[in-house]
Amino acid sequence: MTPKSMKHYFLLAIGSLIAAGVHNASAAAQSEKTDECTDLQCLICPQLSAPEEYAEGNMKALKQIVPGSDRWLFRSEVDLTNEFGIPPAMQPEFARLMRAFASHGTQVAVAVQPTRGLMHRAQLQPGHMHGFDYARASANLRKFMQQMRDGGAIVPDIMTLVEQPPKDFFFRRDHHWTPVGAEATARVTADAIRQHPVYAQLPRKGYTTEQTLTLHKDGTLNLGLAAICGNHFGYQFVPGYQTVPEDNDAALLFEDQPDPEIVLVGTSNSAAREDETKQFNFDGFLKQYLSSDLINYALPGAGQDGSLLEYLLSPNYAPDKAPKLIIWELPANYRLDGDLMYRQLIPAVNGGCKASDSLLEARLERPAMGLNDRLELLSNAGAQRKDLKGRNALLDIRISDPNIKNFYIITYYDNGTRDKVWFRREAIVTGGQYYLELSRAAEFRDANLLSVLLEPTQVVEQPFQIETKLCL
Repeated sequence: MTPKSMKHYFLLAIGSLIAAGVHNASAAAQSEKTDECTDLQCLICPQLSAPEEYAEGNMKALKQIVPGSDRWLFRSEVDLTNEFGIPPAMQPEFARLMRAFASHGTQVAVAVQPTRGLMHRAQLQPGHMHGFDYARASANLRKFMQQMRDGGAIVPDIMTLVEQPPKDFFFRRDHHWTPVGAEATARVTADAIRQHPVYAQLPRKGYTTEQTLTLHKDGTLNLGLAAICGNHFGYQFVPGYQTVPEDNDAALLFEDQPDPEIVLVGTSNSAAREDETKQFNFDGFLKQYLSSDLINYALPGAGQDGSLLEYLLSPNYAPDKAPKLIIWELPANYRLDGDLMYRQLIPAVNGGCKASDSLLEARLERPAMGLNDRLELLSNAGAQRKDLKGRNALLDIRISDPNIKNFYIITYYDNGTRDKVWFRREAIVTGGQYYLELSRAAEFRDANLLSVLLEPTQVVEQPFQIETKLCL
């Protein structure tokens, strides 16, 4: 198979780099390539550093694959970054989110996952550093963690692992951590939580962990190497683990058990999956080290906040019955930026509009909508016009078709300004319910809302209903 045809296969077969598939490259061709060299560096082709190879599709997320020693592969833009931290304008928003959780009795602990470059800098090769500076990167990561602590979160001291990295914290050719990395992170996370007053409020339950299988990982970076060079480093095999309750008395199944007071949210590193070979047991290690049960809402391919939003919009969450602790597993390269994230999460924490709080509301039906169509959801005009100047208002939007996930919400004001916000919910995150705080930016502060419109960025072919409320 030629490199060109290999790339075509890769782009078609891998729907998501985050949920890495298994590469079916020809074993005979791989054997022939391996026989040509002993250190396997000959499998690295010059095109691996060509910008055009990363210009489209899923390859953008791999930009650019960098060879390391011992058959390690890195990404120049993600793994070798030196920059971390919440942008200054968003620091007050993060603190506001933590206060919203605290107002319902929930403490948030953020389990930061360092980059592969920080954890495995010993495998980086001179001439292939792409500007990576360990001292600068580690200092910025410390600042990022302190920003979150200052905002009100528990943030375990992951720098103890960065300074003395466990062997194979990450897979050598994949962006996920291994069970070794999951266990080490769970341990330091539990240590930090145990030192916080919230730990005394958590129900206790004993757990034990045992090795149950061998995980095999091809790797997203390995697939990228195959797509560009037509070569492949093969699988990596590591022990897999399972955590089970210490007391397996069948009689306990018929007794009332306390509901878990811990919710885990995060990325594919934490997600529970049916395929055991994709489980890294982070949730299990947390149960063991905390001696407490938890509910796992982590999702693959949901970004920095998708799984948190999924949980807050689920039937398992209610502001008056909120959990005592949320553990948020967060890769360090996520910046917790984006005004829209906070404008959605904070009202979700608070439960959206209550029926008695509604100032404006409307229910509409449409047979379909095309691109560039617009639908007015609310109008604040005429004799019933409300004075909303300087008030922190919230839109609560419920769409009957959960597949409608890509659209603009446009709000117009009486001073001639408008706020246009793009909702683009990941496929794995449930649709249907949307919250949006009206913008608090200076240009809207002394203006009154006139109209709220929806403009889809996907074709809607089926009839749907949409209910919109505005409340304070």
